Parts: sequence; C-alpha cells; structure tokens
Amino acid sequence: MKQSIICILFLFTIISSCKPPQRENTPLPVSGSGGIYVVNEGNFMAGNGSVSFYDSSTNTVTQDLFFAKNNKPAGDVCQSLAYFNNQFYLVVNNSGKIEILNSDFINTKTVQGFTSPRYIAFTSNTKGYVTDLYGKGVSIVNTVSQTIEKKITINYWTEELINYLDTLYVTSPSSKYLYIIDSKTEQLKDSIDIGYGSSSIAIDGNNLLWILCNGNQSLSILPALICIDPANRKIIRTIASADYSSFASKINYNHIDKYMYWMDGDLYRINTTNPSAVKEIFTAASGRNFYGLAIKANNGDIIVSDAGDYSQRSTIYMYAKNGDTRTSFKAGLISGFMLAK
Repeated sequence: MKQSIICILFLFTIISSCKPPQRENTPLPVSGSGGIYVVNEGNFMAGNGSVSFYDSSTNTVTQDLFFAKNNKPAGDVCQSLAYFNNQFYLVVNNSGKIEILNSDFINTKTVQGFTSPRYIAFTSNTKGYVTDLYGKGVSIVNTVSQTIEKKITINYWTEELINYLDTLYVTSPSSKYLYIIDSKTEQLKDSIDIGYGSSSIAIDGNNLLWILCNGNQSLSILPALICIDPANRKIIRTIASADYSSFASKINYNHIDKYMYWMDGDLYRINTTNPSAVKEIFTAASGRNFYGLAIKANNGDIIVSDAGDYSQRSTIYMYAKNGDTRTSFKAGLISGFMLAK
C-alpha cells in the first residue's frame, strides 16, 4: 500500500542510530556573507542535527554552524530553516522547538510547545505559521513576542505551506486536501480535493501553484503533479504518474529559467511558460540518493543534496541551468533542506 511505503521511507530516514561525525575546526563565515545554509537532519533520537554553511565568496564550508555560534547542539532532527525580518528560524522537528537566531546565527530565543514542527511561513511582520507532523494543525507564532499565539486545528499531518495574497495554502501527506487558511481572520477557510498525499508546494512566475501529491494505491489515486490557479482555486493541470512507485518531493521554482524543479529518484523539471510542456529529467541520480533541493535566486543555480546511506556526510551538488556541475562539497548527516542567500 502506497501510504505504508511512504511511512517506511520516512521512518527509515529518521531511525538510523549511527554516531555523528566529529565536530571540526572549520572557518566561521563573516557576518552577512552570502552562501548556502544546509540543514542536516541528523539521526532520529541522536540529537545530532546541525547546519552547515557554504560561503560562496571563499568556497569554504563551516560545519555545525549552530554549535560553533552558540556552543550547544541544535537538537534532534533539524527540519527546515527560514529567514524573515533579519532573523533565522530553525525548525527542529523531534525536539519540538524553533530556534530564533539573529543575522549572525546567534540564538536569541527558543520557542517550545510544538509537537513535531516541520515548516514555517510568514504572512505579516508579526505572524509565522508552523506546520506539524503529529500536532494536527498549524500553530501561529507571534514574531514580536516570540511565542505561540494560537493553533488552527486540521486533523491531519500538515507539511509544506506557502503564503499568497493573505492566504496560506497548506499541504497534507495524509489526506486528499490542500488546506486554505485566511491569514486576516486566522481561520481555516476552505480545502481543495487535489488527490492524495500532497507534500510540497511552490508558486511560479504567473502566480500559479504547483503541488506534488504522492497518491494512494488503496484509493486508486495515482501520484501526480497538480497545478492550481489561486484566483479561482481550480485545478488547471494534472500530470499523473504512470504507476504508484513515484515518490516526489521538494518542488522549487527557478525564476531565472521559468522551470519547476523537483526530485523523484532523478531530478526533474517542467517549463511553466508552456501549457503543454511535459516533465523531463534534468539530472539523473545515477546511484545517488537525491534528498534535498534548492534554487539560488540570483543566478538560477540548482542545488541538490545526496544523503547517501544516511550514515555518512551528505554531498551537496550545485548545477548551472544547462546541467553543468559548478561545484560540490560535504555537509552533515542527511541534508534535507537548503536555504540560499
């Protein structure tokens, strides 16, 4: 059953009990330097989640940046990282917390009280919305008081989310729906039946939403890439997989070449400016375990992580739009999320 396969894959990536690599004496980045922040999940229950930083100007890598800056570990399963109003928000899944950091990556506040937080998106200067694996809803964090202000109940796992025109679109890997939250009223407003197992979402240059759904074989719902027009909340494209073996993730929009990129074993893309475009392989995995994906906004470079066997350091590859490899470097254990600045 497809849902069982998803659960097995999820548990496999987090239950590894291998020891973390030793901390290294690596150079600290200069405050404000541009580069790639790599969020390393680490092993479930090992408390060895970390953040690596690749400095684009010097081609150097700082391992375990959070520990180097704060003299304490980041926590158990580092999930995602966001930057908003000159502050970083490091979401630490199994520790049930968000570490708020200044622009130099120094901790200023730890927000606790989540069950199993996943991702955060912002709707104003004062509100951040946090999804949760087991918390059955979305929590609202006041970024001024830096506390959990409210929770919106959704009776399913909530995953990636995106804000567009005062509306939050929230994916759910364990339901058939894309959930819609009105950020003005801070209420669940509606939902859209888009298939089953929505996990990842992005918006293109024409303000169309693209959502990856992993399907459900017991319900005879194939995995699919769905495109929605948020103006009328109608599905305008459904690109279904041929079978139930697909397990797509981490969709990202490249505003330089106007393509959507995502992973499904290999690294795929689709031209968003052509309504009849079909998906194509951008880079074959060729034995690698593609796990995390990001796009560099200033030049459209594509950044992908290879988590290997989940027990060794991940390798990060950076590709130009034509597919040429620009560079590669080592990060931490199970690099799943990347933030390019």
